[in-house]
Amino acid sequence: MLDFSKIFLKFEGGNPTGTMKDRASYACLDLARKGGYDKLVIASCGNFGASFVHLSKRFDIETHVYIPEGYHTPRIREMEDAGGIIHRAPGTYEEVVEFSGQEAARLGWFNANPGVEANTKASMEAYATISYEIHERLGYAPDVVAVPVGNGTTLAGVHQGFKRLRDEGETDKVPIMVAASTPGGNPVVDCFHNGERRIRDLEPSEITETEHNEPLVSWRCLDGQEALDALWESRGWAAYVPDDTLLAFSEILAHQEGLLVLPASSSSLAALADYAKNRSSGERTFVAVLTGRRL
Repeated sequence: MLDFSKIFLKFEGGNPTGTMKDRASYACLDLARKGGYDKLVIASCGNFGASFVHLSKRFDIETHVYIPEGYHTPRIREMEDAGGIIHRAPGTYEEVVEFSGQEAARLGWFNANPGVEANTKASMEAYATISYEIHERLGYAPDVVAVPVGNGTTLAGVHQGFKRLRDEGETDKVPIMVAASTPGGNPVVDCFHNGERRIRDLEPSEITETEHNEPLVSWRCLDGQEALDALWESRGWAAYVPDDTLLAFSEILAHQEGLLVLPASSSSLAALADYAKNRSSGERTFVAVLTGRRL
């Protein structure tokens, strides 16, 4: 496929609500339960909120999902039908994260948003299990792993998992990490391309959001420093993948592999193809993490 020597696809669409978000939401719900909370807030444009709403039933926690007023997703109805309480708030996703966190503090509810230190730690531990599953299935650590990047948490967690496997003597290497995002704007990729070691926000006016790049586009990556550190530490790479390429690779996966993958989730395979063609220096085993299915 696509002239790789060895290419493997880690498909996260089999999770209960169709994306890798279920790993992080379960971990954060567990934090909330252990903290004695029966209500939580999460800002979302769709997938993360849906994950929290569905999984919260196992924890008997009431989930309040804060969604930017400008977003329209069929998952809103799904969340309402599943018992989630929807709040509309003005501003961008990043601004709604801040607002919902303030509401959580005011009301005494659990703030499940990315960027909270405890949530970042729990979510990265949860995403590290992706690494363990890759290693278990292959029997070794691959040379290169590509991950779609929005807030950066998933890539950072996958990298952390491989580091732990190395430190425990299960493998002798940590893969090169490749971040895949959108030219619509993402601080992790922008900072990496500019040779910067500290994450910085973009201007909201620099962002161009579409229905296809929404899971990737961001002017503030809430766990971006961890992702940027992973790229530099692993001698990694970062690539922008435009919408037409997202759609093309999503179709390739549907027709050649029978996988219905969100266009944004196919960014990892597109970035991996670019890396293998233009930057590879002898790496032979590649893994693309496909973070969500088309619903």
